Amino acid sequence: MTVLGFTRPASKLEASVKEAESLGFTVLAAPSLEVEMAPESEFVRLRESLIADSVAVFGSTTAADMCQKYFGEHLPELFGGHRVYAIGSRTADHLTELGIEVSELPKEYSSYGLVDLLKEDISGKRVVMIRSDSGTDILSEGITEAGAELIDIAVYHLNDAGVTEDTEAMMDAIAEKRMDWIAFTSPMSSEVFFGHMSERFGEDGFRYMCQNVKV
Repeated sequence: MTVLGFTRPASKLEASVKEAESLGFTVLAAPSLEVEMAPESEFVRLRESLIADSVAVFGSTTAADMCQKYFGEHLPELFGGHRVYAIGSRTADHLTELGIEVSELPKEYSSYGLVDLLKEDISGKRVVMIRSDSGTDILSEGITEAGAELIDIAVYHLNDAGVTEDTEAMMDAIAEKRMDWIAFTSPMSSEVFFGHMSERFGEDGFRYMCQNVKV
């Protein structure tokens, strides 16, 4: 049976493990990042940024959760009348559950796909990006290059969760060639995990061991 390893924020870990196991994988998983809600000032800035004819973009389900936590029952009202986009189907489905209508999904569920979807229709408009404080520059650069005014709202912060027993187990499995695949859901997750690998095994040892697993 294929052994799959991955790291996720602690709050998402249990559901992700169950889903991977339901697909037939043997799973090794560990928390990579801790989610910290942004201060109130960032949500106030979000509310004030949603002017007429602005476009809202959600970068993750966690971004939607943080907005729901702060705005509560007023969340659908806040985004009513605005075109809302999501980076992928899960985020779109979650927004729908929260009462927010999603206008359209990109063909490719990625930052590149979202830029391709938006770039022809946002020149001269305000785009409000709702995501974490560690998002890539791909979206930001693509949106501004398309001629839009970008307002970047970080509704949550991601912090290194440290090395746990599960993290150690994943590193041992890679070192002992017992892991077939390792998957990451964000650049920061991979950066954090491989940083811990490098600290434990040294730069050369880390690079050698990573040849044992497909990423």
